[in-house]
Amino acid sequence: MAFCDLSMALNTLLLLALFVGYGVNAVFLPNVHPQTFEKNEIIPIQVNVLTSVRTHVPYDYYDHFPTCRPIAPLGGKVGNIGGVLMGDRIKSSPYENIRLLHNVTCEKICEKEFLNEKQRAFLVKAIKAEYRINLLLDGLPLAEVNKKQEYDIGIPLGYMSRDVVYINNHIKFTIKYSLEEVRNANGEFVQKYRILSFVGKPYSLDYRPEHVCEASWTEKDVNSLNPLPVTNDRIIWSYSVSWIRTEDQWSSRWDVYLNIHGRNIHWYSIINSTLFVVFLALFIAASMIRIVRRDLSRMNVIDLEENDVPDYTGWKLLNRDVFRPPSHGWLLACFTGTGMQLIGMAFTVLIFASLGFFSPQSRGSLFTALLVFFALLGLYAGYTSARLLKLWNMGKWKYVFATGTLIPGVAFGTFFMMDFLLWSQSSSAVVPLFSLVIVMGMWLFVNVPLVFLGAIMGFRRNTISVPSVYSQIPRHVPSQPWYNKRMFVIFSGFPPFLAVFIEVYFILEALWLNRYYYVFGFLLLVAVILLLTTSEITIVMVYLSLCAEEYRWWWRAFLIGASSGLFFFLYSVFYAIVGSFHMVGFVPLVMYLGYMALFSLLFAVTNGTIGFFACFWFVRYIYRFNKAD
Repeated sequence: MAFCDLSMALNTLLLLALFVGYGVNAVFLPNVHPQTFEKNEIIPIQVNVLTSVRTHVPYDYYDHFPTCRPIAPLGGKVGNIGGVLMGDRIKSSPYENIRLLHNVTCEKICEKEFLNEKQRAFLVKAIKAEYRINLLLDGLPLAEVNKKQEYDIGIPLGYMSRDVVYINNHIKFTIKYSLEEVRNANGEFVQKYRILSFVGKPYSLDYRPEHVCEASWTEKDVNSLNPLPVTNDRIIWSYSVSWIRTEDQWSSRWDVYLNIHGRNIHWYSIINSTLFVVFLALFIAASMIRIVRRDLSRMNVIDLEENDVPDYTGWKLLNRDVFRPPSHGWLLACFTGTGMQLIGMAFTVLIFASLGFFSPQSRGSLFTALLVFFALLGLYAGYTSARLLKLWNMGKWKYVFATGTLIPGVAFGTFFMMDFLLWSQSSSAVVPLFSLVIVMGMWLFVNVPLVFLGAIMGFRRNTISVPSVYSQIPRHVPSQPWYNKRMFVIFSGFPPFLAVFIEVYFILEALWLNRYYYVFGFLLLVAVILLLTTSEITIVMVYLSLCAEEYRWWWRAFLIGASSGLFFFLYSVFYAIVGSFHMVGFVPLVMYLGYMALFSLLFAVTNGTIGFFACFWFVRYIYRFNKAD
């Protein structure tokens, strides 16, 4: 039976995703090549923006911070479009003279005198908001080891103690390296060095005029100084460096960043969620197979005599109405077309990410891939919408235009408003005009034309065949039972959300707590579970509505899956209230709710599309055997 075949196919896909998820996450294979250095070589350290998990309003390291500037040009690194949109602004740092294997107890960089009130006010505000300094060495972000012996990205700008604000003006770098034998251009083996760890410990040091940082200092000299309050009229910036050899492999150097913050809890929760959803899916599939087989057998097995009147009830009476076009079908075609575009984008990127194509060292590459694949899969969106529009006799090009502009327009409009809020805060994360033009170009000159091209292909195909034609007069819909009420339809989206809420938690932590998320193999597994759960929950709910002679199932099928987006948004609000970060200010709150509303909308459209097409297949299948007229 086809329904059983579909269930077997989905479960096979689930097992394949489980195999990929386990295999890929067991060994981390970043898609980058190691960089080697020579002894005494100057190691370039770069600086990124100042960030805070409490505001999410980044600031430029040099424009808003009274620090030293490098002798060399800042040389802002032009990254990929994803990194720029995410707020990265990588430049040269003032730590210019760090040489490989040269231990330094204390090295003065520069001295800044007479802080003006504007700088002092910014420092106080930034330190209270827990802003952090972000440095990079050979692609590795500077990390601080916290009290739990876990790595936190960046080091704090300062701290408060007894209502006094202190600034961290000294960093103790601990750099781990490995010694490697590599072949040079002449084919000879030479000793080279690779960077494996970049850790910093901040200090607040109030240098006295007669006691300034020198190379001859010891650790005791550094620890003997009092902390430096922001009220001081001068700041002396300094650093120390300690090189430590390690036998660790270069391929494992990201483990300390990726294997943190409850990794074991993460795995156990994913496994428990997986088992729960798999058993739920198998139970629903078995129940539906039994019920549908029973209904179909009653029609196909019994031979009716010439004068017998068949006893058709429930969904079997809707043969002339079940494929009646939905109201506002153009909007449904728009949503489902964009939904197929999002599904294709998500699974394509997840497969590449699970295979190790996106290294955390390549900042913004994942976001860039999402943008590129979304634009290219506009062809898929246009094709899907056109096939449905042709089925419903709504083949107007303005509806195709809506497919290419409605959801992408909402996304771009939301991003533009968030960018305006960042501009109002003088943030460095404001997207440059050139990058904004690139994004608009990808949308208007790549995505939209591909949507129309896909629509041309879809309109040229034959109309999707359905088992019956609808009558001119719509059938009366009787009073519906409680489980077909709208409120219950909304709650039908909870089981699919339950399949992913653990991953949603970790993704929210990565997005809003400045952490890394790299378990894409398990995320692919969860995506397959979501597809399976949404399909079967939606099929059950639509089947119950058809049994109650409610033939208007098109929008119902979409909204059952889409209602998961509501739970996604409610959970994001709950996370903001009880989560690990506490937002400061009106702008961060608006940005958080704005972006989470957008993500919830995209999740709703994606999940609604899954439910819609699962039910479309199911309804077409069961009505092929319906003999009622």
